[in-house]
Amino acid sequence: MKKSLILFVTCLAIMVAGCTSNEKERQSFESINLVASEKTLPSELENIAVVQDPKKPVVARVTNQQDYEVMWHQFTLEGDIPEVNLKKNDFVFIGMFESSSCTYEIDTMKVEAETKELTVDFSPIAEACTADLSPRNFVIAI
Repeated sequence: MKKSLILFVTCLAIMVAGCTSNEKERQSFESINLVASEKTLPSELENIAVVQDPKKPVVARVTNQQDYEVMWHQFTLEGDIPEVNLKKNDFVFIGMFESSSCTYEIDTMKVEAETKELTVDFSPIAEACTADLSPRNFVIAI
């Protein structure tokens, strides 16, 4: 019985270690950086968001160079594509709408490693805003 328990615990430890062998997964999420933010959205995402729910953001996570470049162009971000280390970081592209008179500014960002959830808190808006929908994107390195 004791040998069976030791064998079971050893096998379980190997399986858990194998599930977390990816370098990115083992990193602590200490550095979360805003890479870009502009007032653009891909036209197809803009149409999808308006039809579904304009208050819900559109989110895409990229883990390789090709997808990173495709999303950069789809979000119609200006300028050259910044060089990034996709072995160290994944990137999250967020598209949403805001009032054109009250733009969103990121206050804090944090990642919960266990649930793999990214939380983005925005600074409070202190004034009355117009009731229009203006596009906004954020590119975040995690």
